[in-house]
Amino acid sequence: MIIFNVVITMYATCTFLTVADEIWNIENPRPYPKQKYYALQWEEKDFYTKKYKGQWILRKHRKTDNKTKEIVRRKYWNKRNQASKRVASGQ
Repeated sequence: MIIFNVVITMYATCTFLTVADEIWNIENPRPYPKQKYYALQWEEKDFYTKKYKGQWILRKHRKTDNKTKEIVRRKYWNKRNQASKRVASGQ
């Protein structure tokens, strides 16, 4: 019975960590992930060719995007535009 509880706990922990890692990959696009992801694969083509201040800039859109990438790009650019507005207004 104890072994069964340990196995179930480990399975639940691994599932939670995998889901959390997939969500982190979706919310934080980068061109060179260290591993393959199931939900979304970012490619170097999804970003502008130059690094800007040590960051990769996500393109606004691509013709090959699926719905998930379109949503993530929209959120990314909304956050980026709001941050630049705050900097411009001096907040």
